[in-house]
Amino acid sequence: MTLKRFSLLLLSSLLISVACLVMTIYYFFYLPGINAEVVDQQQQEYILLKAAFSASAKNLTTLTYDYAVWDSLVEFVYAPSDEFIASNLLSNAFEVANVDAVFIHTVNKQFVWQYLDESIRDSSSALREFVEGKTATEAKTLLPSAADISAQQASTRHGYYVIAEQLFYITNTTILPSEGYGVIAGSITMARLVDKEMIDEIAGYSMVRFSIDKKINTPADAQPMNDFFSFDQLQVVNASHSWLIRNAFDDQTMVITVHHRKGSSPKLDAVSIILLLLIATLIVSLSMMMLSRFLILPLIHFNSSINASSNDNLMAKVPNQHFIDEIDNVSNSFNQLLIRFYEQQNYLETLTLQDALTEITNRRGLEAFADNVMAEWYQQATGFSVMMLDIDHFKLYNDQHDHLAGDKALVDVACCLMETMASHDALVARYGGEEFCVIVKDDNTQAVAFIAETLRSAVENLHIKHDVDGTLWLTISIGVMVVPKLFENAQQHQFHDLLKLADKQLYLAKNTGRNKMMLNVLS
Repeated sequence: MTLKRFSLLLLSSLLISVACLVMTIYYFFYLPGINAEVVDQQQQEYILLKAAFSASAKNLTTLTYDYAVWDSLVEFVYAPSDEFIASNLLSNAFEVANVDAVFIHTVNKQFVWQYLDESIRDSSSALREFVEGKTATEAKTLLPSAADISAQQASTRHGYYVIAEQLFYITNTTILPSEGYGVIAGSITMARLVDKEMIDEIAGYSMVRFSIDKKINTPADAQPMNDFFSFDQLQVVNASHSWLIRNAFDDQTMVITVHHRKGSSPKLDAVSIILLLLIATLIVSLSMMMLSRFLILPLIHFNSSINASSNDNLMAKVPNQHFIDEIDNVSNSFNQLLIRFYEQQNYLETLTLQDALTEITNRRGLEAFADNVMAEWYQQATGFSVMMLDIDHFKLYNDQHDHLAGDKALVDVACCLMETMASHDALVARYGGEEFCVIVKDDNTQAVAFIAETLRSAVENLHIKHDVDGTLWLTISIGVMVVPKLFENAQQHQFHDLLKLADKQLYLAKNTGRNKMMLNVLS
């Protein structure tokens, strides 16, 4: 048998075997696995959406508890007064907290006071009746029961409820002294309408597209929909899945629908199979006729080396001694390219964290450092300080001396700050424009104040000429916020909150004469 005939016979057998293997793998292994993967992905979207609903409601539940466990509110329930309302139950405070309704009742379910946002005026009466249990088919209510009251401890009732064909999140907490136990005076109820803003917020948390619609009549033989907040294991792949949101003690319902990113399983049609087989036949035929083992084996070794190294997420150089010069050249070129790639990667990583002008840490590097500092503060109760620095009258300096001089002044100030802080456990970063930020791992007020004053004095002693406001030299103003260790409720504070507080001190420094430092301690 000639080599040509043997090659054709081998090719035919190979193609038939490959075709059978591909079809077997696709229909018996790949397709079921893909279906299971899609169902699992849709299940994860459902779980993420439920978690996002809970997360969006958490702030309101916490706010209700903060108001409820409060001595002053206990006194107000017993003796309502306009002075207390004007001082503590402020409409703009509820607006900022995205609270649409607030109801206060006594333990006897007597109405005391309410706040209503303009957006829910039309449904306010239905909302209040629902809270008080006047619409319940089983005479149940969100207000605390006799058992809740007799327990003399804080208790909460909350959930998503359908009222007047609208979805609300409602939370009710018993009002009692600040110790969290004692004689219960009544209860406070807060509600938030699940409107477009809240839907967008929940969608942003979960990265899941969903819609909420009114319940429509369904055929008698239709499959009943499960409750959204009950565990529900998905079984089949669909473009969307729907659940009911139903009240616990009346018959009001709404439908929530998740629109999945991937709504169907991949399909392989006959035309695609034929084309794949034809292309495979052509490629294999040409390869067997034209390529020799001196070309195939080196490429296999070349590919194996790359795969073995890439599996460790670290590319390694490939062997470069081959019989064919072209393959040898490719190996050498690949190794050289790999060297250049590592050099460029290191360079780019440096650029992402370094300010191009001053060559100190940029804002992105500041945020990365701040994440570590905040984590230590949360977990290890390690105090620190945040400083915001701004060059005084820098725009005027640019106008008088041109932007090149302004850039040089920025570089000089940055170098001065870096040199001054070299002996401290700190980070100096350019925040933007003529603003700098310094994070010092120290919460000793006197020490931090001394450091800030040293920075201010060091910049002034650069003697960068800038005659304005009676000052001969370029100066800086500094706002300092000292963050003490062992701070209660530290988790509630984010780094950008601390930056705002430091920036507020900077604002005070600039408004009271500039070229000074203003310091405050987080409390």
